[in-house]
Amino acid sequence: MNQQAITPLSITDLSFAYPGQSIFKNLSVEIPVGVSLVQCEESRGKSTLLKLLAGELRPDQGSISANGLDSLKDSPHYRKQVYFIDPRTDRFDQISTVKYLAQVEKEYAEFDRTIISGLLEGLGLTPHQDKPLFMLSAGSKRKVWIAAAIASNANISLIDDLTAALDRGSIEFILDQLVHIAKNGKRHFIFSHFDTVARVPFASVINI
Repeated sequence: MNQQAITPLSITDLSFAYPGQSIFKNLSVEIPVGVSLVQCEESRGKSTLLKLLAGELRPDQGSISANGLDSLKDSPHYRKQVYFIDPRTDRFDQISTVKYLAQVEKEYAEFDRTIISGLLEGLGLTPHQDKPLFMLSAGSKRKVWIAAAIASNANISLIDDLTAALDRGSIEFILDQLVHIAKNGKRHFIFSHFDTVARVPFASVINI
């Protein structure tokens, strides 16, 4: 795990709008270390907030910072501490789960390869681990992104619509992993969902 102490993720006076549509106005939130939930109904801004936290979008006003790094002023270094992927991406469709995880391992110094086999087994991905990602269902591809987020040990891991298209067994397995991450208390794991999630001891819940 990360040796350096992780500090809260600070959102200060954040405003963001798409053309003709204001999403956030003067939002200020401090997200403590641990597992946090971004909760709202569909099309109310949860995906946008995660993209802002990832540094994928630039705020119109205000700032986002974590571990002494500002998402705008220190963009390259800030983004190196974040694991985020658009769950709908087809960018990695031509490579297998195993090769994708190998790429992620190269990007994150604290990547934990010792848990990969357990994650693949628990998510039902073992029989499909050598198939190109385009051959997997939307749910199975989402499992790959989640496995990578967990194993990355990134300071900040962001997952949009955590349980979408997942089977009950995989959801329960992921919740077990989140309970462990929450109790460990050494990283941010932030995900969005339209409703609350039982069993997970959240560090914070951000209602939009």
